[in-house]
Amino acid sequence: MADGPLELLAKARAGEADALGELCALYRNYLRMVVRTGLGPRLRERVELSDVVQEALVEVVRQFPQFTGENEAALVGWLRRLVGQKLADLGRYHSRVKRAGAGSAVPLEAATTGRAGPGDEGGRLLDVLALSQTSPSQAVSRREQTVLLADALAALPTPEADVLWLYYADNLSFEAIGERFGLSRKSIRGIMVRGLKRLKRSLEGPPGGLLRYDDDATPQ
Repeated sequence: MADGPLELLAKARAGEADALGELCALYRNYLRMVVRTGLGPRLRERVELSDVVQEALVEVVRQFPQFTGENEAALVGWLRRLVGQKLADLGRYHSRVKRAGAGSAVPLEAATTGRAGPGDEGGRLLDVLALSQTSPSQAVSRREQTVLLADALAALPTPEADVLWLYYADNLSFEAIGERFGLSRKSIRGIMVRGLKRLKRSLEGPPGGLLRYDDDATPQ
């Protein structure tokens, strides 16, 4: 059985380079979700998301000896703050470009406003999926829900992931999303319903899991 985050954390602190690599891989999807949220829709058109994620991972490896947390929640918070620093660096770069007259700066939402706070990256989606902790012991046994959500989103077919992201993270209407894809409002809603159902199956785990989903809760 593959090591969990706490086992990898302990091994990485003991100097096992492979464990640190596995730890980074375990949170790549989460970092991608945080970066995508922080960049905002306009800047995402000008920078390569994968490049920013890779730079963030380099910083994770470089600054890992400074991390002193003991659980996954602390690790996730540290990763989120580290990404915030990287996004702030991007924001300062674009400001310098503007002052130099080489182009117009693009607002960097999370880095300048602190938008990417705890749970913000996937909070609306988790609300729609009706997160419910049935017992303290069961809650402790679960991974961080935003990390699980990031992994589940990464596993979705691209159209479903994109529609869910544009609706819940970028706050676009079905009509606006439909214009981007050349599809009707009804088609976009159908894609969203399929995506939400896939997420539910991925996240709820065994029968009686923590997530419940109701078709009636899907936006109309």
